[in-house]
Amino acid sequence: MTKLEQRKERRREPRVQIARPVYVETADPHDEHFEDLRMTRDLSRWGFYFVTERGSYWPGMKVNAIPAYGCFNLEYECEVVRVEELPTGEFGVAVRLLCVRDPIAASNTFVRSTFHSFARADAPLQPAEEQA
Repeated sequence: MTKLEQRKERRREPRVQIARPVYVETADPHDEHFEDLRMTRDLSRWGFYFVTERGSYWPGMKVNAIPAYGCFNLEYECEVVRVEELPTGEFGVAVRLLCVRDPIAASNTFVRSTFHSFARADAPLQPAEEQA
C-alpha cells in the first residue's frame, strides 16, 4: 500500500473527472495579482482540482474562481487546500469553494472575458479522459 493509499480520505463527496474551464485570480490585494485560465481535472460540489505551470499557489491562499458549469457560472471565494509538484514540472492545485461572491462587482479583464466565451460553449460535459 502506498502513502497515498494510506492517507485518510477527507472529501465530503466523491469527485467527478470532468474537464471544464476554470478562471482563477488572486483574492488578497497584498499578493501579486495574477489570472489563470485552466481546465479542471476533477470537481465536486465543494471544490475542484486543476494543473498549472504557475508555482504561485500555496495552501491557505485565498483566490477567486469561476468554474464553468455551462450557463450557471458563479464567482466563488476559495481557499487553496493542497499544492502538489508533479513529475512534469507542473503543479496540481486543489481548491475548496467557500462562498459565492457578487460577480457584478468584479473587474472585467481580457482573461475573464475569454473565460466567459469558453464557459458558455454548448458542448456537453465529458469525462476528462474522453477529451484527451
